[in-house]
Amino acid sequence: MKNIFSAFLIMFIFSCSKKQPYLEYQKKAINLRNNITVFNNRNETISFDFGMWMFNERKLEVDAIANWIGIKQKGKSILEPINIIWVDYKANTKNEARENITTFLTANDFLIRNGSSVGYYGLFENNNWIPQYKETWSDKEDPKTINNHGRIFPAHKITSNLNNPVFVSTGAFSIEDELHYLVSFNEALKKMKETKEWKVFRNRFKAANIIQEHNYTTFDHEGIIVFVLN
Repeated sequence: MKNIFSAFLIMFIFSCSKKQPYLEYQKKAINLRNNITVFNNRNETISFDFGMWMFNERKLEVDAIANWIGIKQKGKSILEPINIIWVDYKANTKNEARENITTFLTANDFLIRNGSSVGYYGLFENNNWIPQYKETWSDKEDPKTINNHGRIFPAHKITSNLNNPVFVSTGAFSIEDELHYLVSFNEALKKMKETKEWKVFRNRFKAANIIQEHNYTTFDHEGIIVFVLN
C-alpha cells in the first residue's frame, strides 16, 4: 500500500510539473497598449501609445475588454479590437476633431442609431480614458438587420514634433447579423473609404491585438486601418 501511495505521489508531482508551462501560458498577459508613429505630407510626426481594445470599464485589465456582451465564437470569448485610427493634423480643437470624424463617417454612409450596447471607453497613453462618443455609428438604421456598426473614441490631443496640436481618435467596427452574432471585423473596414480630405496612412497596421489564444479570439481581425487628415 505504501508503495502504491508513493507511486501515485510521484505521478502527481510529475503531472503538475508537465502542466506548469501550460498554466503559465494561460496566464500570459494579453497586450493592452501599442505604440504607433504617424506622419503627414509635411513630415509632421507624432508617436503615441493607444489602447488596442474597446473597454467596457476604465480598467487596464483583460477582464475589462469588451467581449461581444458574452456571446462566444466556437467556445472562445470574443475580444473587440480597435481597428480604426484617425489622426487629425488639421483641427485646432477637440470639437473640430469630432466634427471632422463625423464628416468622414457621414461621407461613408454611416449614421447615428440606438439599439446597441453603450458605455464603452477608448484608452490613450497611460491613463487617458475617452468615453464612447454619442451612441452607435452604423450603415443601417435598424439594428435588427445585417449591419456594419461601431463606436468611436475622439479626440485625444497630442503635440507633434513641430509643437502643433494633433488629435487622435480610435474606433471599433464590425459587421453583425440580425441576431447580433459577429460576422466580421475585417470586412467592416472595407466600408471605410478615403474622402476628399481623409487619406489612408496604413491599410492594415499590425498591432498586437490579433489574438487566437486558448480562451480568446479576435476572429478575422487582420489589423488597424489608419487615416490621416492633413
